[in-house]
Amino acid sequence: MINPKAKRSIFLLFLILFFGAVCGSIISQFVGNIMPDGVVNEFFLSSQSFGWGANENNWVDFFVIRYKTGIYVDISVASILGMLVSWYFLRYFK
Repeated sequence: MINPKAKRSIFLLFLILFFGAVCGSIISQFVGNIMPDGVVNEFFLSSQSFGWGANENNWVDFFVIRYKTGIYVDISVASILGMLVSWYFLRYFK
């Protein structure tokens, strides 16, 4: 039996929010490609990238091996909505 007072792990919370963001991004690409060009299409397809890497200064150099590192996250309105929906379901299925 599941203890209703048990705390959820941080990993599970991030996993649920990540899943919601991915689902929101997939839905935004799907809806954006179906809709005709215009304001609504730009609303669903516009996103902002946040991250680190992919320029000349981000080389990690060990004198034998040299590689680039970096990570970027694209945030859109639909991905935020997906995160909110996943958060709601997480709270609902306590």
